[in-house]
Amino acid sequence: MSVPASANELQNAARSRSLQTKGLMLGLIIVIAIAGAFILRQRFVGGSAGPTIGEITELAKTTPPGDRAEWLRLARATLTAEKVMPLTDPQEPINNRGEASRVELGYQLFFDPILSGDKTTSCASCHHPDHWMADGLRKGVGLGGRGYGAQRAGTGQELKRNTPSIFNVAYNPVQFWDGRVGSLEEQALVPLFAEDEMHQTSVDGLVRRLRAIPTYRELFAKAFGFNSKKEGEEINLQNIARALAAFERKLNITDTNYDLFVRGQDDKLTTGQLRGMVVFFGQGQCAVCHTPPHFHDAVLSSIGVTKSPEKGAPLDDDPGFGAVIRKRDGFGMFKTPGLRNVSRTGPYMHNGAFNTLEEIVEFYNDGGGRGRGLNVYSQDTKVAKLDLNDRQKKDLVDFMKSLDSLAPPPIVPKQVPSGLPVVGK
Repeated sequence: MSVPASANELQNAARSRSLQTKGLMLGLIIVIAIAGAFILRQRFVGGSAGPTIGEITELAKTTPPGDRAEWLRLARATLTAEKVMPLTDPQEPINNRGEASRVELGYQLFFDPILSGDKTTSCASCHHPDHWMADGLRKGVGLGGRGYGAQRAGTGQELKRNTPSIFNVAYNPVQFWDGRVGSLEEQALVPLFAEDEMHQTSVDGLVRRLRAIPTYRELFAKAFGFNSKKEGEEINLQNIARALAAFERKLNITDTNYDLFVRGQDDKLTTGQLRGMVVFFGQGQCAVCHTPPHFHDAVLSSIGVTKSPEKGAPLDDDPGFGAVIRKRDGFGMFKTPGLRNVSRTGPYMHNGAFNTLEEIVEFYNDGGGRGRGLNVYSQDTKVAKLDLNDRQKKDLVDFMKSLDSLAPPPIVPKQVPSGLPVVGK
């Protein structure tokens, strides 16, 4: 005759069955995870469809940091998944092909302070080769400024925005931080006549200045003289803009370690940069806006930029595109800057508030201004918390350094046709 089990015995038996069930479930989860990772890695084998960015991000979580061979495969798979193509030459407008004569004229005009009202400021005063065609300042210095780079700080009128590098501007769909113009020809003339920049006040006076210089008469004749009916007629505002734009279209960074890697040279990126590339396209979501091969996109966005990089800093109050369209919907929206040469062209953001790439990454990792608890009107929904760890953040910065140019910046001319002093010489 069987003896009924006690309540304690029944509870112990139930607990044992529960533990066995949990153990089986845990084991099954582990087996599924291992099998899933194996299946994903098998998709690298030729003949099968490559992994998606989401799958690559998952694989990265279980890949040892020092396994270069595996990170190389993940990076290559990333380029395939994103359909990344090499950078090609920028398009030129039909009415302003980049003939050598126009580029040379634009080069001379760019460095010549004769374009400014008081003959002291050239385009190169703020976009200097020593600073990779930027100025290295938090915000640019315009009217009354002297020298270039750090020399200009405190010497003239501080502008309201950071001076962007003009490398690769030929690929920009819009110009200026607020996207107010579309073409380089339009952009070239804005600083000339801005009261707080070069402060040129007379088109006729500028044209007379240039026509009075024999070398400029020769340069303009070579570049535009085929339609002239009389000497000097080709020296006009439209052709000044065309020449400057033709020169700027040649300021292109096409050879970086990243570009060489894209073309098949596996040794051009460090293991840390390979890991950073996977973060850039994957968990970091950087490529959504900083899209290769140009590393920018064709839109303006609001990300909630603050007045300083510290957490708790107030929101910057520059209306950006909102002032251009005079609508609230554009408030705080700015052009997405390209990332080529980015490690050399700080400070960053439209207000120059961020000094390092590390600060930038931390800002995005927090989810932009809204992620830091600020009331940001219409922040782009693509900007959200990233949950990157310290190694991922460092790798991301290392990858961005692979976008630095391997070629030198333009050479500063020893002299310009006007005979005026050349900044930086």
